[in-house]
Amino acid sequence: MNSERVAQCAVLAMLFELSSSPKPGNVDRCHDFSDIGFNHFLISAVSAYPIFRKAASGEGSVGSLILEGVQAWKTWNLGSNTHFGSLVLMIPIAIAAGKPDELKLDELHRVLAEVMEETTVNDSIDFYSAFGEAKARVVEVDSFSLNDQNWQEAVRESGKTLIELMRLSSKHDIVAREWATNYERSFLLAKRLDEQISLWGQNEGIVRTFLEALAEVPDSLICAKFGLEVAEKVSKRAGKALLDDTLGKARELDEDLLAADINPGSTADLIAASLFISLLGGLRTQV
Repeated sequence: MNSERVAQCAVLAMLFELSSSPKPGNVDRCHDFSDIGFNHFLISAVSAYPIFRKAASGEGSVGSLILEGVQAWKTWNLGSNTHFGSLVLMIPIAIAAGKPDELKLDELHRVLAEVMEETTVNDSIDFYSAFGEAKARVVEVDSFSLNDQNWQEAVRESGKTLIELMRLSSKHDIVAREWATNYERSFLLAKRLDEQISLWGQNEGIVRTFLEALAEVPDSLICAKFGLEVAEKVSKRAGKALLDDTLGKARELDEDLLAADINPGSTADLIAASLFISLLGGLRTQV
């Protein structure tokens, strides 16, 4: 697919996810956080456009492009983490989407696996650098911790490629699990987005798919900040919110999570990646 089109789909996916509301616990078009707002996410999404275009053009590697994506924020004086997880999920998709001339989702799935298997230890090092610059949060682990000050030496000596490190983290991190399973949930959620948007329209379709994803699997960012028990309670409430056709329960959940500073950001990243896949596959929202 044309690199410009791939980049457009990527940025649109980020913007569609960002603007959908009520998206419990996350920044959206209706509210900000105290330290970071809707405009900051707009900046990081738009600044990623040339990075996605490079990815689809076959320029750069997965790790270097993720690092470039984070560094692009800095040119707009943006220091907080906005779309780190989205970049980690979406850069490989953009690389894969740029390879076939005629894109089909099953072909994208196959090429995506090849892209990840081709990662190197240098990609791992760039990824760790990007993580540090983005000031992202993850669950603490015993080996190859992203918070280890001596990570560079440990990673280089291990020779671990980025896909190998993602497999090691897949049990406790949603984003890593997508890498380890060749984006199994992302492709399923992309189909679900198509169905829900067809039934409910763009905004409500995205919100309902977000709630489904959150109800199915506890959010790993919540786990990292508050523990598994809190994350499971949030997932249970997301499931109940889906039963309310008015989305009133989703609004209540949104208010409660915002008051407690609980942010299901990993699930939001997953939805952005799923929207990217859906748009590449031909999703067209109502104009």
